[in-house]
Amino acid sequence: MSNILHACLYNTEADASDELQSQIKGLNFIRLVKEVATPDALAAILHECTINLIFFHLDPNPDAVVDVIDQVSTRYPALALIAISHLSGPDAILGPMRAGCDQFVCEPIDANDLATAVGRVASRRLLSNTKSRCICVTSASGGAGATSIACNLALEIGSVVERECALLDLDLQFGDVALNFDCEPRYNIFDLAESSGDLDRAILQSTMTSLPCKVSLLTRPELVEQQEAITPDLIHRVIELLTSTYENVVVDVPGHLDARTASAFGQADLILIVCQLIVPSIRNAKRFYEALKRMGVPEDRIQVVVNRGDGKSRLSEKDIEETVRKPVYSTVPNDYEFVARSIDFGKPIASLDQNNAVRSAIRKLARKIVTEASAATKEPVAEPRKGFLSRLLAK
Repeated sequence: MSNILHACLYNTEADASDELQSQIKGLNFIRLVKEVATPDALAAILHECTINLIFFHLDPNPDAVVDVIDQVSTRYPALALIAISHLSGPDAILGPMRAGCDQFVCEPIDANDLATAVGRVASRRLLSNTKSRCICVTSASGGAGATSIACNLALEIGSVVERECALLDLDLQFGDVALNFDCEPRYNIFDLAESSGDLDRAILQSTMTSLPCKVSLLTRPELVEQQEAITPDLIHRVIELLTSTYENVVVDVPGHLDARTASAFGQADLILIVCQLIVPSIRNAKRFYEALKRMGVPEDRIQVVVNRGDGKSRLSEKDIEETVRKPVYSTVPNDYEFVARSIDFGKPIASLDQNNAVRSAIRKLARKIVTEASAATKEPVAEPRKGFLSRLLAK
């Protein structure tokens, strides 16, 4: 999968700083580490941080910036470089490109042009230490509460990592992810099916609904019959683009197996089977688990989450573990009336009561997922940097 890109902005024009930062930060797959204005400061940030991509603002003195680009591209060939300028003549473009820039973006910046430029360098040459992660949440039985967990999990992951988490609703007929946030998205996955030409990151981003709670939604079709247009290939491409754009993607998947859900499960880094402490749900959790294994999903990617575990049921987590032969990954306590009120109001649990036990359990689950993802990604040992401003880098 693609990754989040750690970027630095080199800019000597103070008046352009706010606009440049706004445009760069508007790309969900970019993490702007720092803006610098001198070669010394650039050398320091390259020494201190992991940087994949540098944006060079050429104005107001392009020749001086091109000199810096030339040194950086020579000493750090693995870095991706993008030039930005108000000038758009042949000479203005050829200078930074010959110095080593991969892409050139004209000002005033068009968001789609910028996203396309970054997408091109990302697909061709960038490697990052932050791996994207796709989490599929599904249900072992009807009414188990998988959608509620998926929605609140996406919110909590976004809050934990302080970046937008994508949330995809794959219940194509009767999904109610948008209802959980009391919103009416302008676009949905059907619009992607109807879009002409190749589906790319810019088109995908134009259909996402960004919410203030660090969740970005892609919802089911407006009309029930439109779900026929959503093919397994489209789902595969959508998830592929989501995981190349967002660090974390949560997919609410209906609790059955067919070509479309299999397309999602096949791309998942983690599948959470939500079940209740009742016999039919536990048995179905086992059947689902075994079916996913037969599909070729590794066992460690499939986990069981107990919902509405209140300690009063005749059955326990031990019964699940003995039946499925797998430890319970997480347990969400029972507060049915509160959660139902949350759904009816279209308000995530955290917005109604941050100290609610259900909210605490889902936040703990989010932290567990994020922590495990971080632990699985080992930071490479940086080789000593030599050459460019070596005096500063030696500090």
